[in-house]
Amino acid sequence: MTEQKIRLNRATVIEMAAVIADSEGIDAVTLSRIALDAGVKQPALYRHVTGIEELWTLLSLRARDLLVTDLTNAIANTTRDSAVLAIAHAWRGFVQQHPGLYSATDRVPSVGDLDIELSLARVVAVLAQSLDGYQLSASQRAHCARTLRSALHGFCVLEKDEGHPEPYALDKSLTQLVELFCRGIETLES
Repeated sequence: MTEQKIRLNRATVIEMAAVIADSEGIDAVTLSRIALDAGVKQPALYRHVTGIEELWTLLSLRARDLLVTDLTNAIANTTRDSAVLAIAHAWRGFVQQHPGLYSATDRVPSVGDLDIELSLARVVAVLAQSLDGYQLSASQRAHCARTLRSALHGFCVLEKDEGHPEPYALDKSLTQLVELFCRGIETLES
């Protein structure tokens, strides 16, 4: 237990959980662990979160908000293939920097919670924005953005969880994924 109690609020609890998630994995995030690190008894946390499920939801929202910021910054002054490649590198970089926090995005269902649904819509909107340089209908752009999300999420989760066996270079694999995706988009252009 720490020598000094930390002044808690909702943001502090979320930050503490995010630090634990990124350093030790999402499974290490428990209310008892946060209480121990904060130097308080676990019931003190219930003033700030209703339980672990709400905390996972809050971590998922935080992860998506930070991801949207990184993706938005990555596509500034880029277009077409360059924008998609920038998105891919930003997504991968985010997962590498925040592996536990990113894992929180899979802890809660993507439907049924308006805040989660809106945060996911913001991610997909940035992905769609990265496709602005291509001549796609609105429907095609939406489907391509969802496809890109699925591909990047899958690639990065496999990498994070050591699901890509050697000897292949993952940088090259990611670049090839983007190239294949972009060539596919070009077949859809009007």
